[in-house]
This record gives sequence, C-alpha cells and structure tokens, in this order.
Amino acid sequence: MATTGAGLRRIYRLLLVRYGPQGWWPLASRAGSRGFDGRGYHPGDFAEPKTPEGKFEVCVGAILTQSTSWVNVEKALRNLAGAGLLSPTGIALTPATKLSALIRPTLYHNVKARKLKTFTDFIHDKFNGDVGKLLALPTEELRPRLLSVWGVGPETADSIILYAAHEPSFVVDAYTKRIFGRLGYLKGNESYDEIKKIFEKNLPHSPLLYNEFHALIVEHAKRHCRRQPACGGCPLAQLCPSTRLFELVDDKS
Repeated sequence: MATTGAGLRRIYRLLLVRYGPQGWWPLASRAGSRGFDGRGYHPGDFAEPKTPEGKFEVCVGAILTQSTSWVNVEKALRNLAGAGLLSPTGIALTPATKLSALIRPTLYHNVKARKLKTFTDFIHDKFNGDVGKLLALPTEELRPRLLSVWGVGPETADSIILYAAHEPSFVVDAYTKRIFGRLGYLKGNESYDEIKKIFEKNLPHSPLLYNEFHALIVEHAKRHCRRQPACGGCPLAQLCPSTRLFELVDDKS
C-alpha cells in the first residue's frame, strides 16, 4: 500500500474524477435558486452557506440527519421553512409537540425535537441567539462547546464546523468506516477521533478538501461500497483488497 497520505490523495482523485464535485452541504431552502440545483446542492461553490440563516439550516440538518437519510431530512427542513420556523427563535418558541410533528419524516422525531430545542436554547443562552457568534469561535474552542450540548456528538459537531463554519474538521461517518475498512486503512476497532486523526494528519488542513472528500465518500458508499457491495465498475477496485473476496462470493452465487 502507498504511504497513507499518498493513498488518501489518490483515493480522493479517483472519486472526484468518477463522481465530480458534489456541492455539499445542500441547502433545501435555496433549492432551485441561482447557483443551486433542484435539491439545494451547489457544486464548486464552497462559500455557501454565507448567511446566518443558511448556517443555521446546516446545523439543523446535521442534527436531523442522525440515523436517517437525507431525503427525509429535506422533507423536515421544508416543513420547518414552510412554517416559518427555520431559525433559532422559531424553534425555541415552538412547542415540542408541534416541532416533532413538523420533523416527523426523520426517525426518532420526538428525541430530535428535544435536541433541536436544546441546541437553540444553547445559542440563545450563550450567544444571544446569534448562530454567527457561535460559529466564529476558534475551532479548538468551538468543537468542545458543540460537544457539550446534549444531542450533538462528534459527527454532528464536525459537520457543523466543516459545513457551517467552513473550518477544517474532517467528518467521519459509517460510510467512512466501511470504505476505509475494506480498503485496509482501518482495523475496525478505532475510535471516532482516531479515524479523524488519520485523515487530518495525512491530508492538507483544507476545508474545501475535507468538504469534497466527505461528500465523495458518501456518494461512493451509495453507488458501490454498500452493505452488499457492487464491485463492478468501482473506481477503487484496483486499490481494494476486499474486491476479489466479494467477487469470489458473487462467482459462487
């Protein structure tokens, strides 16, 4: 195997060539507007979100996407926006039962309603309701502050830091563990922070790179590196020691 840094850069290039720029984090509220596609993705524009409203939408989306698909999150975000509640004040003043009904498309909507209210209470109590003040904190202070909020774990915190604050904090998710376990970079018993360090130690500290790499990992997991992998045509097949194992299973089926 190539050195870790060179190997990660090669994987990134192969994924980017195959899938192209992804345009994360999608802003459902901007879907179809100039510079955004019909679902709110904005390929090549890493400056988004630029407004406090957009940054807050990313925070809400990062919480709602826990244990559910983005398609369901989009529905919930549209519900919140349609009700005029996609703001720290809107969520803070909305009864939990009503909030839960609006985000029902996501799994665990009652728990997530509590998480959203806890997060917005935190913004109001500590930052005067200004999400921009929260996100302006240095990353070394922002991450522990986010992690101190009930309902915000490492993946959610890093998503907020990377996609809302535009700071380099690599996001590790289940897809990352699956793909890089199969590629031989992980043994399977690493902690979240240990995996995060592998990427941050071996790649330039660039929010643009981390943004695109994470989005490409998600796309690759959906296209090829599924629970039951589809190795045919996989852009990483030449690098993956697991490919032949899966092909042997397919040959016998």
